[in-house]
Amino acid sequence: MLKSRIATALVIAPLTLAAVFFLPSQAFALFMALIVLMATWEWTAMMRLVSRSQRTVYVLSVLCAIVVVQKALPYYEQIVFAVAALWWLAATGLVMLYPRACFLWCGRVSKGVVGFLVLVPTWAAIVYIRELEQGPWLIVYLFLMVWGADTGAYFAGKRFGKRKLMPRVSPAKSWAGIGGATVAVLLASMFTQPYLHFSQDLSFGIYLLAVVLLFTSVIGDLTESMFKRQCGIKDSGSILPGHGGIMDRIDSLTAAAPVFALCLILIGQ
Repeated sequence: MLKSRIATALVIAPLTLAAVFFLPSQAFALFMALIVLMATWEWTAMMRLVSRSQRTVYVLSVLCAIVVVQKALPYYEQIVFAVAALWWLAATGLVMLYPRACFLWCGRVSKGVVGFLVLVPTWAAIVYIRELEQGPWLIVYLFLMVWGADTGAYFAGKRFGKRKLMPRVSPAKSWAGIGGATVAVLLASMFTQPYLHFSQDLSFGIYLLAVVLLFTSVIGDLTESMFKRQCGIKDSGSILPGHGGIMDRIDSLTAAAPVFALCLILIGQ
């Protein structure tokens, strides 16, 4: 499991970074749209859409939403990311209340609405951040936060994870994993701080930002776990050996990316 996980990461990471740094803007937007639409297809399984035609219609509706957001993004980016942040705040409550609050989101329609709130802002946030002055490096920082948190949580949880975080939602996650993730993101922030030239003095704030991104990435992970548990599935897909599906790989990013984009707007980046 670990070997296949590492091997897959060694393929995905260079390809993703190459896209971030070298693709033209429109090509990068299309690249991100492809990833999001693949995740959308997996989301339809959690909606329990059985027929290929129903799943295709939902994927096409998300594509239409992406096109609409692309047109609106230069004028309403703060609103788009604020709505996404509010959703993830609500998702925190739903995760904490699981399974008592299942009735609020377990229907196909409600899951479909949630899919829009999870997936479309993810595309918008990555594309928006990429167009900033330090865009590619800010995306690298975001990836370091998300992947670093995931890696720190994995190894700390394996070694010390006795007290479970939320066993009803995700039995594998532990408080020790949260500790390992916290150490990882703070160290990553310390090493990257000299290379990120924010418009304000964030010598301390960058660590606060790291904790915010850690919290949101955990919520993104737990939210997908909650949906999968309710559906009775372990992985969203099987396209990535050792990682499951696309949605399994970007679940943390779906929460962290729009929140990061909103933070960048608020600090004037």
